[in-house]
Amino acid sequence: MWIEELDRRLNRKKAEITFDPHLFDRKKYWSLDLDKVGEAIRTGKIFEEKCEEPNKICLKRYFGKENITYTVIVRYHKNFIEVKTAWPTIGR
Repeated sequence: MWIEELDRRLNRKKAEITFDPHLFDRKKYWSLDLDKVGEAIRTGKIFEEKCEEPNKICLKRYFGKENITYTVIVRYHKNFIEVKTAWPTIGR
């Protein structure tokens, strides 16, 4: 599948992560924790229903202690992963 091919070509656990300026427009509104956004990218589960070829991937990560789930939309590029948008939701 194309998602596995992207992940194999650019390992998200080690890749550089950049942020789209749009994300910072929303940061105050959502009170985003950028460390949690990064962790969601590196260790989150791929949510295939929201993924689109050729390089748009949706990742979700639940943080149990805070009871919050971060959903992150990223684009895979040749040498880095760009965060397009992210948002938290309460619970799973």
